[in-house]
Amino acid sequence: MLRRFHDLTSERGRILAETRDIYATEDPVHLAYQERNRSRGRMSGQIRLRIRYGLAATPWFDYLMVSRAELEELVEGTGWKLTRTIDSDDTYVAVLEKA
Repeated sequence: MLRRFHDLTSERGRILAETRDIYATEDPVHLAYQERNRSRGRMSGQIRLRIRYGLAATPWFDYLMVSRAELEELVEGTGWKLTRTIDSDDTYVAVLEKA
């Protein structure tokens, strides 16, 4: 998807993405979920969800929360680079710019 975004945007293209460093927790429920993901060959912060409102529901989709180091690895070779992060209470915003 990042490579596709790279092709679709101008040379000044930029992506802003909010995520959470899931490793910044000591909650045993969260830690168990991360371990379960890893044992299944999934990334620690990968979740599968759908949105419901009344009788309407979206299809299931994957959502990924990553640490800064994981994000830097994910953008490698896509034409993007992580140029800045902006911290919030329990999340951060990543700024990706074309490499």
